[in-house]
Amino acid sequence: MSKVNLTAKDWCDLVFEGRNKEYGAYRLRANSGRRQRNAVIWVLISIAAILLLAFSWQEVKNAFGSNAGDSEMETEFAELKKEEPKEEKKIDKPKEEPKEEIVEVKSSIQFTVPKIVDDNQVEKQKELKTQEDVQKSKFTVASMDIKGSDNATKTIDDLKSDQKAGSTNTEKKKEEVQDNAMVEVPATYPGGEAALIAFVNSNTVYPEIAQEQEVQGTVVLRFKVDKDGSVSDVKVKKSLTKECDAEAIKVVKKLKRFIPAKSQGHPVAVWFTLPVRFQLR
Repeated sequence: MSKVNLTAKDWCDLVFEGRNKEYGAYRLRANSGRRQRNAVIWVLISIAAILLLAFSWQEVKNAFGSNAGDSEMETEFAELKKEEPKEEKKIDKPKEEPKEEIVEVKSSIQFTVPKIVDDNQVEKQKELKTQEDVQKSKFTVASMDIKGSDNATKTIDDLKSDQKAGSTNTEKKKEEVQDNAMVEVPATYPGGEAALIAFVNSNTVYPEIAQEQEVQGTVVLRFKVDKDGSVSDVKVKKSLTKECDAEAIKVVKKLKRFIPAKSQGHPVAVWFTLPVRFQLR
């Protein structure tokens, strides 16, 4: 049996031969082939459009994927960045004149307390010499009288031109604290700047009164990192509000010990600047 195309126009004319072709059934049968063809074309166009949109979306997602990932990692507070200190012009300091060396010397003044004893108990070295004995002796007199120490080895006449008599037990001058950016090896927080920012973000509590008043901004703190890495002398360099300032100081005082700064291979104390940002989401 040969295959018959029921949608062909010739077949429709044969079926409806001698009948009323204005009837709706004839039109449906006669136009069914065109409708099927149009339907297949629209289906193919729709599939192509869907595939094109899917491909375009994937390309856009790949292009902006990194930025989207960064936005998801934002915390309640904006990430903090340490203010980069401005480069200061180095000023040549005038050469310091050589200071005189202070040397501890023997005392040139001796006080003898009079004591009445028998002649046979008098010590010959402490007995007062006569004028005649003084003229015959070969000792020299110090160029000036000075009260020194009996444990010293030098006398006043042994001093050089760049030395002067005095006590060596003088108080040390207060150590000069430099800015962290000006030393050879700056002080760093264990784990680096990222660890410092993460600690501040996770431990800072936004004051309720600041949230109610919609206060936003940055508190800039300045504190000293001592030779042992400990934090001290925390001060507010740029204030926001009393509550925000107090919260920022509280968090900084909780910081772990820093890795101390070094200058010429030795630990030194430095000033460290840290901004703490308060931002409503």
